[in-house]
Amino acid sequence: MTVPPARSVPEHGPSRAPARGSQRGAQIMRAAANLFQSAGYQNVSIEEIGAAVGLTGPAVYRHFKGKHDILVQALMGQVDVVEEIARRAAQDGGDPGQRMGTYLAELVELGVHRDEAMLWRRERRHLEAAEQEAFRKQFGTVLMYTETALAAVRPELNPGQLELLSLALLSLFGYTRDIRAGLDDARLAALQDAMGWAIVRCALPAGQQEGGAAPIVERRPAGRRERVIAAAAELFDARGFYDVRVDDIARAAGISVTTLYQPFPTKTQILHAILERGLEGLMYVTAEALVPASTPDEVLDVLIRSYAEQVLGLHGRTMRILATDAHYLSADVQRALSDLQDEYIAEWIAAIRALRPDLGQIDARAAALSVVGVITDLSQTARIRSRPGIHGELRALVRAILLPGHAAH
Repeated sequence: MTVPPARSVPEHGPSRAPARGSQRGAQIMRAAANLFQSAGYQNVSIEEIGAAVGLTGPAVYRHFKGKHDILVQALMGQVDVVEEIARRAAQDGGDPGQRMGTYLAELVELGVHRDEAMLWRRERRHLEAAEQEAFRKQFGTVLMYTETALAAVRPELNPGQLELLSLALLSLFGYTRDIRAGLDDARLAALQDAMGWAIVRCALPAGQQEGGAAPIVERRPAGRRERVIAAAAELFDARGFYDVRVDDIARAAGISVTTLYQPFPTKTQILHAILERGLEGLMYVTAEALVPASTPDEVLDVLIRSYAEQVLGLHGRTMRILATDAHYLSADVQRALSDLQDEYIAEWIAAIRALRPDLGQIDARAAALSVVGVITDLSQTARIRSRPGIHGELRALVRAILLPGHAAH
């Protein structure tokens, strides 16, 4: 959900009202957003959108110019909603803590009862250039209001710390759909509210910190198959799987399309190879890093450090691609990748429960997926990656979310 933020309040971009202001238009837009969230924007047809509200495909065009118009209005309408509740948190009178509590409660409500309202986290890449810019500016306004509300509660924080915690807070509520398995609405809301407050209250390291993540300098692999995987991963991360063509990958890899098809007959097989490689590699790196860890606290620190190192480095793009493009793979492949991801998350669950035996398996899974998602999102912002002491800040942030009320060790 993280985007490069703007620092000033902008003028609004394209109109976000449902086409012709119709109730039917709003119904179509809501149904489409749910379909986009479940299946991915490019996997949904106008006919499917129409069927979801009892219309034919052509009838949808009486309300919207096309599927892209629905997406634009849905995304910009969603950020309108979040902007308004953030503005109230920043500008309304009264106790700052109460305003922050109301803000968190409204974000929880959006996530629990309208999780398609966070669709922008995955599908904003399909916006055109001018639409992307309008979205970035408006999200910058949401971030500014969030920072203002947070500063009223935590006046000791400097601007960089306010930005980091505000981005983490907004990211948290983009993962409701991912963590809700096994949780009823009340428990899901309670967990997210508690994690939100943990971010608000997080004590970040003070004093001089080590430098930020090192700049990524990628070496071109010698082997043709590896060149294809590396080139495709870079392109998918930057532009999205659907908008990258096979000849784009071949050109970036320095080979012909015919040569590319020898190891990878289809583009989806390249995507599968990237994600399987990334998850298997993450498991391998984590298992090796955990060898010297002898206490539950050391295990948790190793998990935080090793994952942060991965996502802040070259292979962070794999986790971002997993979050945005895995739905273009077959159901069987998605299940296999999900099984791999579950194996990794199991390490987090075990570490969390060893330190918090009061927390059940389902709750610990939700917390683990949330912190992994927040770290992944924060890694997308260059200014966050380059922050001095970012590794220590991420450690403090994750420990605050997972171990609320515990002093950092």
